[in-house]
Amino acid sequence: MTVQIGLIGAGTVGGGVIKVLQKQKSILEKAGMPVRLARVADKVTSRFETLPVGDALCTADAFDVLNDASIDVVIELIGGVTFARTVVIEALNRKKHVITANKALIAEHGPEIFECAEKNGVSVYFEAAVGGGMPVIKSIREGLIGNDIVSIKTIINGTCNYILTRMSKEHLCFEDVLKQAQANGYAEADPTLDVGGGDSGHKVAIMASLISNGYVPYDKIPIEGITSISPEDISFAHELGYTIKLLGVINKAEDSEGLDVRVHPAMVKDDHILASVSDVFNAVLIDGDAVGRILIYGRGAGELPTASAVVSDVADVARNIIGKTAIRLPMSYYNSSNVVTINPIEDIVSRYYLRFSVIDEPGVLASIASFLGEQGISIASVIQKERHSDESVPVIILTHEALESGLKQALSIIEEMDYILARTQMIRIEQ
Repeated sequence: MTVQIGLIGAGTVGGGVIKVLQKQKSILEKAGMPVRLARVADKVTSRFETLPVGDALCTADAFDVLNDASIDVVIELIGGVTFARTVVIEALNRKKHVITANKALIAEHGPEIFECAEKNGVSVYFEAAVGGGMPVIKSIREGLIGNDIVSIKTIINGTCNYILTRMSKEHLCFEDVLKQAQANGYAEADPTLDVGGGDSGHKVAIMASLISNGYVPYDKIPIEGITSISPEDISFAHELGYTIKLLGVINKAEDSEGLDVRVHPAMVKDDHILASVSDVFNAVLIDGDAVGRILIYGRGAGELPTASAVVSDVADVARNIIGKTAIRLPMSYYNSSNVVTINPIEDIVSRYYLRFSVIDEPGVLASIASFLGEQGISIASVIQKERHSDESVPVIILTHEALESGLKQALSIIEEMDYILARTQMIRIEQ
């Protein structure tokens, strides 16, 4: 039996999938998983001329793939959550297995998709949706099945990591490095989803759902991006022995049924393993109760890394079809009636970096310390620099562990004071 594949979307990743499938075809056959790329659909039909499509039927219409009764598996690589959702639901209702790299689709419409797959007795695979070529999904669902995964800390967006790395190494501002990233193809023309933290949020929502055996709604996750990070913050962080990263954090709380899930800039010690993850590379640091701590590291995006993950799903689905185990890894728990409670970010306890921009006059530091003390927040260290040309003075405070709600209450009072000249920068410190 040869498994018939239909691919919709022959852009960067889709083109990579076609190349990898052609290259690895004989290996898949020797492993007992023969597959054939039977149909390819893309609105830009000129793409077919430079791709090794072989004898696949090429078309501009996605429904030519969906309507072909001989197709066993549909690979969706369109992107977005509108037409891509239609394609996936239509494929499942035609009892075709689906492979997708679409993290937004899984994060935002996962319950509908997995419920539809279960109803039709087929499966949905999405390895490439999180971490590109890094085997994150398979590691969590299969490799670590003997563990209760208690926490994940992850750098999971290459654009943000590239920007923060270049800001650190070249002492540039965010806007300048963003332009550099766009010129190098590391950032989209509209980078909002990346730099605003949304892309990381989609991936974190999926990972959080997998480790909690429930559905973590993307729109319930507190998300902050990196647009407010300044060269000044990065410089102070280095002076204090820290590196700033955009982190996704997932923690199972011992004393709560809810989950601590969030995405935000964070300071990690320079000797922390995540501090060394630079440029466009990603990393997922997982703590399991049996295995301990493991790190998955690699390129989280790009043509061939992402294609590698898609083809690994092709192999899995082909193995399932040939072995007559259509739903080998059920996802029935990922549904709208099994929603996981996300603990409010105000309930977390953390250390904090605070950068105040103040008037250079006596008593300011004592006043700030007093307001923090009223909320039970103690100061670990203070740096006060010389006056800037605009008469402001940066005052840097590192706190001991504190409840976030108390810190925010203190900051809301402090920022009403006449000596405050600009919005206070707050960055959480992750251990």
